[in-house]
Amino acid sequence: MLGGAVLLTENSIYGFWEQAMTASILLFILGIVLLLLISSHSIFKIISKDGASIISRIMGLILASIAVTSVLEGLTQYFGLSIS
Repeated sequence: MLGGAVLLTENSIYGFWEQAMTASILLFILGIVLLLLISSHSIFKIISKDGASIISRIMGLILASIAVTSVLEGLTQYFGLSIS
C-alpha cells in the first residue's frame, strides 16, 4: 500500500496539490480503518462468531482467487503465452 503512495508523491512528477490530495485520501482511509478497529467489538457482537467465521472463509476464497490470477498472469507473461 505504501509503495503506491510513494510513487504518487514523487516530487519530480507530481506537484504539491497532487501530493496533498494523495496524503488527504490516505489520512481519510486511515481514519475509516481506525473507526472500524475501534468499533470491532460492537461489530463482532452483531455478526457473532459464526458470522466472523463465514466472513473469514469468504475473504480466504477471494485472496486465493487473486493469488491464482496473479500466478497465471505471471506464467503467461514469462512463457509468452496468450490466453484467448
